[in-house]
Amino acid sequence: MGRDRQRTEHAIAVLVGQAPATFSIAVRRRPIVPPALPAGLPSTLLERRSEIAAAERRMAEANARIGVARAALFPAVTLGASGGFEASGGNPLSASNGFWALGPAAAVLSIFDGGRRRAGVRIARAEYDEAVADYRQPVLTAFREVEDNLAASHLLATQGVISGRLPRRRNMRAT
Repeated sequence: MGRDRQRTEHAIAVLVGQAPATFSIAVRRRPIVPPALPAGLPSTLLERRSEIAAAERRMAEANARIGVARAALFPAVTLGASGGFEASGGNPLSASNGFWALGPAAAVLSIFDGGRRRAGVRIARAEYDEAVADYRQPVLTAFREVEDNLAASHLLATQGVISGRLPRRRNMRAT
């Protein structure tokens, strides 16, 4: 740090037009106090991490696929509507020449599919369980990284207090 300070001081001397050997900036010693961390901050920040957000979206997608697979168990009904005018003579737009129809266009229900649809639900649930496990790993890794950094910050603050460079302060560890 001393060498970097001297290089910076020499660069400033050149910028102000003085010889580096004759230029000096007085050293002011100030204690460096680490910032206090609020208790809930690390958990809130974890929600913003990209790998956690991506894993959360994959888990939500897998959950939606369960609903799609369950919907395949029910019959598929298609509704249709039609209407128009038909006339062999006279005014084609009169009410007596109009027709309309409303009702199911098709209703499909597979009676036997060999358990394929139920297996699709089980597969979707298994994929969801896999997505949950994939979500858990980056969350645990992020918590480990936060705890490591909080512990390092606490140890550095404790070392500063012991050496007399920092004022005493309450424990900064977030719970």
